[in-house]
Amino acid sequence: MNTRKIRPIYYPLTVPHPERLRKWSCKIDYRSAEVIAAGEVSATRYRLPAPVPGAAGRRLAFVSDFHYRGHPKDRKLANLAVERIRAFSPDFLCFGGDLTSDAAELDTQPELLEKFRDCAPVRFAVPGNWERGKSWLPVSFWEELYAEAGIRFLCNAGAEADCFYFHGADDLAGGDPRLPESWPEERAPVLLAHRPDTVIALDTCHALDPIALILCGHTHGGQVRFPFLGPVYASSQYGCKLDYGLFERRGGTPRMIVSSGVGNRSLSFRFNCRRAGRICLNRTHFS
Repeated sequence: MNTRKIRPIYYPLTVPHPERLRKWSCKIDYRSAEVIAAGEVSATRYRLPAPVPGAAGRRLAFVSDFHYRGHPKDRKLANLAVERIRAFSPDFLCFGGDLTSDAAELDTQPELLEKFRDCAPVRFAVPGNWERGKSWLPVSFWEELYAEAGIRFLCNAGAEADCFYFHGADDLAGGDPRLPESWPEERAPVLLAHRPDTVIALDTCHALDPIALILCGHTHGGQVRFPFLGPVYASSQYGCKLDYGLFERRGGTPRMIVSSGVGNRSLSFRFNCRRAGRICLNRTHFS
């Protein structure tokens, strides 16, 4: 069966699908993740098999959930994230959404994006719930905002880059996430989706089978993690089951990495929870 040309069937996307979640298992969790740089912003490395011959040796960095407001603390965290990414020298840099939190702070976003201009030759971004929640701002607004910093914004759209094909899905809240009707035959598909719940919602009729790697954020790793217990809450329909780490779908593909992000959500602090860990300054290295 040529799964690259299967047209997905979309059921109501906001309805939980626990039977689909059971197809996924966590292979690397918070405690077993390879942290290669610690501190206020950490960096976690995942070594993955090359999905196509040309992918060997390629490096991909993923950063998400800045919730940037232009405050001194925000600037410090952003600068640390830039340092981590530059030290990694990635071939690709992807942003996972939730760039900001409030519409009153939109004028600070160009300042944030400009910091990452020279971090990687190829850069992509997808919308998060904070972007799509501002329904009066069209997708074209975000496309132009990112384009000013040389970043391509993908909202139910894709782009070829080297031996990869990056597709960015719209966010589940306030948006209408979709997959392409077909994937390029000779390139490894990478799906960018702000939240892991979107991935579960799209997991229908072999739709995810061709995808090599999925990158998500949104959960903040729970933001508050207790020793031996882990997080008590994550912003997901599935509780803390997709809070952080490397997940595999039954059969080994696709693989999904969920980042803990850089910023904070409703709470103004983190407890025992790395910023950017895993993916949040996630570095994915294909070997």
